[in-house]
Amino acid sequence: MTESHAIDRQKKIVQILSMLHEGGNFETAKQIFDETFDGVDVSEITNAERELIATGLNPMEIQTLCNVHAAVFRGKINNNTKTPTEAIPGHPVQVLKLENTVLMSLLNDELLPTLKKWQQSGSDPTLLTRMQNALADLAKIDHHYLRKENLIFPLMTKYGITAPPKVMWGVDDEIRGWIKAAQQLVNADPLPDKYAIEKAIEKAAKEVDEMVFKEEEIMLPMNLEVFTPSDWAMIQRESDPIGYTLIAQPLPWQPTAEELATKPKPSKLAKELNAMAEQLAQSQELASQRPQAPTDRDVLAEIHNGTPMPVAPAATVAKLQKAQTADGDNEKHVPSISVQKPKQSHNTHRGPAVFGAATSESDSGRIEIDGIHPARVLLPTGSMDLGELTNVLRLLPLDLTFVDATDTVRWFSDSGERVFPRTTAVIGRLVKDCHPPKSVDKVEKILHDFHAGKQDHADFWINLHHEKMVYIRYFAIRNPAGAYLGCLEVTQDISKIQQLEGEKRLGD
Repeated sequence: MTESHAIDRQKKIVQILSMLHEGGNFETAKQIFDETFDGVDVSEITNAERELIATGLNPMEIQTLCNVHAAVFRGKINNNTKTPTEAIPGHPVQVLKLENTVLMSLLNDELLPTLKKWQQSGSDPTLLTRMQNALADLAKIDHHYLRKENLIFPLMTKYGITAPPKVMWGVDDEIRGWIKAAQQLVNADPLPDKYAIEKAIEKAAKEVDEMVFKEEEIMLPMNLEVFTPSDWAMIQRESDPIGYTLIAQPLPWQPTAEELATKPKPSKLAKELNAMAEQLAQSQELASQRPQAPTDRDVLAEIHNGTPMPVAPAATVAKLQKAQTADGDNEKHVPSISVQKPKQSHNTHRGPAVFGAATSESDSGRIEIDGIHPARVLLPTGSMDLGELTNVLRLLPLDLTFVDATDTVRWFSDSGERVFPRTTAVIGRLVKDCHPPKSVDKVEKILHDFHAGKQDHADFWINLHHEKMVYIRYFAIRNPAGAYLGCLEVTQDISKIQQLEGEKRLGD
């Protein structure tokens, strides 16, 4: 091989790896390699990696890229066989399985063997430290579970597969608890009985192992059958803020335009999964059990016990309807959208001539669109365009979530630093499906009391992971007539507020 030829090969390998790192299509990279190379030497790959690092690639990402390299350069990439979806580097399924591989290695190659050696040694402090570190790493499984609970479970619910997420979420929380219990034992001073430590670690390891099996043999096959390329793209797009477990940030996988254009095909298995889930949900009484409040007509029917109810004279009915309208029980408090014809003016300033009249005749607000300026939200105390309103909400030092009158999540604020993760997958989801099973009854009790008018707010505060004090408040939203419109959840990290002392004035 001439030096010039070797340089050309090196450049081509760097081009392939760079394309993958930047989110290029995996199948395209395979095709380029197949058309260019009959084989590749290990030294050529390592030299290409060094060149990428020299151009600014974070060396930590090589850990992830190595898996991609192995897939691209493995023996002509299975000839012309298309790579299975779950094996494409960066795909959410591949990422979940990679995390599971690392977790199982942590258990079987470090934690459990070290536990056995520590028991046999008597009290080797080095082995104890290794166990403490291994359990600290195992606790990072929380990122893995949070992505599953906030991104995958909402989509499963969307497709009617409701029972498996509820069961798995409950077990996830139990596993978190078992890992925490094992950590407390190995970090206690003095150490408890060795057999207690052994029991706790083996219990945590066993449950993690079983959850890996449930994910890969039950959950992911369901997901691959039902989820669309757009669903997987959403999961990949919103995974980074939640984080990953014991792996570097994956490559930015994305479906091709052709895949995104493909309409989901009806699946016999998907229908069977949905039916099974519905039956399981019914048998476990997972659906909301809140009875609807009886109407006045229901109460009167029960009082009269089948006897025809007297009908009020037409004149009386008309007076009642007129009185209700005057009291504002009907349209007075309903926000409206006003679409105006653009006004002919050489003045481009947004002033009272265009918007002033709209702010004076509304008790609850409306949206105004004139065809020239950005849509404007007019409220009883002022107005902002949608861009201004969006950025004001984004900067609030609070995490807000709005749940409508049907107990469905409709909106949440996104400051980039939320206390609890939120993803767009929760939009349109019943709020009871957004909480772990152990909390559902409490959430439903709050909402039931809000609907019934028994409460207007509920407050809680928790010491989250012994790292921050979190204040959580739920408010019932009602219109001036008292009709229930929904619930606002307000969450705030108040740790720094609790540390305030004395005072600091504006002039200080």
